[in-house]
Amino acid sequence: MLLAALALAELPAPENGHRPLRGNPVTDAPDPAPPAPFDGYVNAPAFEVVPRQGELKFYPCAACHDQMTPNRERRKLFSPHPAALDHGDGRLWCLDCHAGEGRNELHTLAGERVSFNRADRVCAQCHYTPHRDWVFGAHGKRVADWQGDRRIYSCAHCHDPHAPAVRPRAPEPPPPVRAGLSRPELDADAHGAPWAVAKEEDHEPAEGQ
Repeated sequence: MLLAALALAELPAPENGHRPLRGNPVTDAPDPAPPAPFDGYVNAPAFEVVPRQGELKFYPCAACHDQMTPNRERRKLFSPHPAALDHGDGRLWCLDCHAGEGRNELHTLAGERVSFNRADRVCAQCHYTPHRDWVFGAHGKRVADWQGDRRIYSCAHCHDPHAPAVRPRAPEPPPPVRAGLSRPELDADAHGAPWAVAKEEDHEPAEGQ
């Protein structure tokens, strides 16, 4: 009760039954708590991520970076690194994902070290919805059959982490026609275009049936 009385005493007097919002005292916001490490989604099915680390062209990164003093200045890089990131509208920098020390790993905002094989944990920090769909099987690609143990490709198997937008590409050619057969000509007047909605009368039985 005493605290409530003291809080009321600091508020400005109401005018015509209302108190101006801007007249309320401004308090300092509490320091944000450090982010907690990600521990997965509730009821997520078990899966294994296809390893990608062995496919990286310039891995291990420490082969060069262990001989160099870490430089955290945001700057244009030179080969073999991309000069700029087409990711995050210019708000991202290499060390937002790559570990500054121990370059053979990535890191999360919570300071968790992550291998390149589980880069999805870094992606999930900004791309929660597609990552959740990826875990549950609605996004991404699964290896082999739809039964048995789940083995799925990582985000970086399909999306370049430095330019993740999917680029337009030409469609695949149509499947070949079996030997001895010919591809039928589509008679749009007789059968309608394959994408057209069928009319109700098209399904009515013929007279006498």
